[in-house]
Amino acid sequence: MVQRFSLKAEIYDVMEQFKATKVMQTQAQRYNVTPTQNVTIVMNDRHEQRVLQDARWGLFPYWASDAVNTTKQAVRGKSFLFELVTRNRCVVPCTGFYGAKQVGLERDPRAMHIVLPGKPLFGVAGIFDRFRNAQGEETRVFTMLTSETTGTMASWQPSLPIVLDEEGVEAWLNPKARNYDLLQMHLPHLESYMLRSYPVTNAVYDDQYESPDCILELGIDFG
Repeated sequence: MVQRFSLKAEIYDVMEQFKATKVMQTQAQRYNVTPTQNVTIVMNDRHEQRVLQDARWGLFPYWASDAVNTTKQAVRGKSFLFELVTRNRCVVPCTGFYGAKQVGLERDPRAMHIVLPGKPLFGVAGIFDRFRNAQGEETRVFTMLTSETTGTMASWQPSLPIVLDEEGVEAWLNPKARNYDLLQMHLPHLESYMLRSYPVTNAVYDDQYESPDCILELGIDFG
């Protein structure tokens, strides 16, 4: 699973890259986003305008297998996910995500920050849901789409997020698009060779730890 990620970006950069017209609620400069925390997503509002909005990472119920990550196949096979993907798609802005790799003589798996060279800010395909409490306050929750890892990284990172290119972002956020078969054409599979991973502090395993050093590369000899 992809269970934590980073978003080291300014709001205006997120707006520009994903062509959002309005900022509702946002959080940027996040170094250790974990499930159940709020973070910025790109979505369409009820007027079909593209906006930046806060959402909690993890569908209800949180313990469900598809709450934090889901796959293209799971979306097809589960009616509630299929309903969401036809009307409630979003893009999750990221600058990197985390994995864990057992290396050398270290007792605990080493936290690894995984980035896309040449793409300092990228968007992951997601779907979201909305709930209103008795006071009429809206809560948004989301899950991100992932696929099975192949290649050299598969030995320690079982899944990778589905990263959208520019054309994919436009298709995924098109409010008039309803045909999931056509949308799947814009959900590419990341390969290990397209990524770079490097060791970072194991403090990222603490869900409350939020600091720039979360993404700072450590000079650890894995040999």
